[in-house]
Amino acid sequence: LITLRPAGTDTVNWSQLGSPSTPIPQNFTFTTANLVSGAGHFANGSGLLSQQPYSWGGNFSPGDYVVYTNGNGPLLLTFASGYTQIGAQIQANFDGAFTAQICDINGCFTETGNANGANDGSAIYIGISSASPINLVTFGLTSSNGPQGQFAINDVTMNASPVPSPVPEPSSLALLSTGLVGAWGAMRRRVYRA
Repeated sequence: LITLRPAGTDTVNWSQLGSPSTPIPQNFTFTTANLVSGAGHFANGSGLLSQQPYSWGGNFSPGDYVVYTNGNGPLLLTFASGYTQIGAQIQANFDGAFTAQICDINGCFTETGNANGANDGSAIYIGISSASPINLVTFGLTSSNGPQGQFAINDVTMNASPVPSPVPEPSSLALLSTGLVGAWGAMRRRVYRA
């Protein structure tokens, strides 16, 4: 579980879906900042593109575009490329305590939050990380003061897969081997002298 937004190597900005109050169909597509294609799916029906604080009166940062599930969550996101971390800030539609959940193919994690109209970026961040590439995540609520299908997420942050460790050069391996042989010889001389 990741609870602080990382810098990220890729993002999804929801403004690409249109202007605030634009309906989002049950199945929709998007593109990340690094041009990775993705798809979204609401569990039941369509969503709505909103913006803090103009059409969403919550505690995202001013100007944030958010995908509002419009009562039709959870929200499944899939990506054409895998990432080591995926997450977003999330807020229930009704003020008060709520529990958010994020899932991938390996399992689910939850985090508690408090929805309010502070308009200050204090919405909780919920993310998931894995050594294996993550290609899909589901955002949802397990409890809230209203229907659990009503919530919003802002920009999604992703981290790309780490670069594999470099393979040692042959000259480095030869130097290491020489050092090990020398150390073995020194230890052997000590044993025979005793």
